[in-house]
Amino acid sequence: MKHKRSHAPSFAFVTLALAIVLPRVALAQDAVLDVGDRRQLFLDGLFFATSNNVRLVVHPPRKTGERNLVPDRPWERGGLGPYSCVLKDGNLYKMWYHAMDTPLWHTGRTNGAICYATSTDGVTWTKPNLGLVAYQGDSNNNIVVGHGAAGLRIGQDGMMVFVDPNAPPTERFRMVNRFSKTDEGKSDSLNLLSSGDGIQWRWTHENVITYRPEVRGHHLDSQNVLFWDAGRKKYVAYVRRNLRGGEAQGQGRAIARAESDRLGEFPVVQDMPVVFVPEPPDPWHDGISVVDYYNSAALRYPWADHAWFMFPQAYYHYTRALREFARELPVNAGPMETVFAASRDGIRWERYDRAPWLPLGLKGEFDCYSTRLIYGLVPSPDGREIFMYYRASDWLHGWDRTEENRRILTAAGVGGTNNITVFSRIVLRRDGFVSVRADWRGGEFTTPPLRFNGRRLLLNINTSATGFARVELQEAGGEPIPGFALEDCDIIHTANELDRVVNWRGRSDVAALAGKPVRLRFVLRNTDLFAFQFQP
Repeated sequence: MKHKRSHAPSFAFVTLALAIVLPRVALAQDAVLDVGDRRQLFLDGLFFATSNNVRLVVHPPRKTGERNLVPDRPWERGGLGPYSCVLKDGNLYKMWYHAMDTPLWHTGRTNGAICYATSTDGVTWTKPNLGLVAYQGDSNNNIVVGHGAAGLRIGQDGMMVFVDPNAPPTERFRMVNRFSKTDEGKSDSLNLLSSGDGIQWRWTHENVITYRPEVRGHHLDSQNVLFWDAGRKKYVAYVRRNLRGGEAQGQGRAIARAESDRLGEFPVVQDMPVVFVPEPPDPWHDGISVVDYYNSAALRYPWADHAWFMFPQAYYHYTRALREFARELPVNAGPMETVFAASRDGIRWERYDRAPWLPLGLKGEFDCYSTRLIYGLVPSPDGREIFMYYRASDWLHGWDRTEENRRILTAAGVGGTNNITVFSRIVLRRDGFVSVRADWRGGEFTTPPLRFNGRRLLLNINTSATGFARVELQEAGGEPIPGFALEDCDIIHTANELDRVVNWRGRSDVAALAGKPVRLRFVLRNTDLFAFQFQP
């Protein structure tokens, strides 16, 4: 269908014939998208009925370089673990993190602990003395699970915590784990500890998710994710599933998903559909896949409509295809970095350009061999930014396995330089994961028909110094609505704002169009557009 366009000489720019292919979302011909007054993100082609010279761009976070949490206590001297998590509870940031007191994690089945830290600003963290258990005779520590706390002794497995709105107040916090009630280190199922305050934990749910035993299965051997999805009104789980034989080459680590109305009614892991797995575009050596995906860190974004994010760790495992390991190969070793995917439903995931989202640092820096996101995103104190945290290390995966691995890796020039693990903060603007970008040549796109509620149109936008934008409101058939045509829209410029109000000849009120099918036409230049929302 050809749409009649209005023209605005004061906003004219040359549009070059560049074809940018955007991922498309199939809609019925007469479908109208109901956006209500909810924030809308640009994750895929849902809002592109037509487009010219615009593209979706994934924005990496800003590394702060901070060492927000370091292993400075005796029960942490073996290092901090990536199977950790953070959330904001009221005005307090809370972190539950895994630590080991032995440098060789595979030998320490009872040498692990879950520790607790808090912060008022998300930057400076306090490790409170909780007095729940004595570690080497001293109860001045922040251990909440392990070394006898919560009645458990744990090893190298960590956990994640979520708030369960369906739980009684005494079980508000749920800790998803593979702990064992014995001193065997870890179990073959996911279990839950529960707590009313996030400090004193008790065992409440056993065998919430299980798998059928098989040789070298390794299912659930990661940070498995479980949370209550308020939109679906179901518990949703993202877990590790290993694909073997004809299903995959190499290690076969993949991420599977399932949902349940109640805790404990999930299918077994082998029956869960895989939603994220190594694919042919990922690296292969000698016909074998050499990249697996650990730890989904998947979550539903709380501040926009139908948005899920995933932050898997891409693990490049060393093989004999690398000449330095042709004679001696370390066991299950290699670097890891966090990548990014987004989804409208939590099931089908956009992987964009497959570039690193949280790249490795320069050699010698504390994150030169591993950037593994810990679970959770939290708002900054002023709500303008998003804080996330990652376990940074100059340890390769497998470095903490055996002294033999350390010898082989060091000889190959990839040994730990500082031999350290720390948690470091990263920062994004609110909604700032993916944008629609038009460069200096300009571009535009038009949405399918939308139905909204509200009086004003707000944009999360960055025009840069030399960019600008305009918005036209159209009838469902594509005709400009009088008073809201492109030439009526006041030029949006010098704007790096989260909630920029759109005006047409100085007026922002669009309430007369609420509930009616309308299209939005965005015309952009040197601009990133992150989100839009009709505000009541």
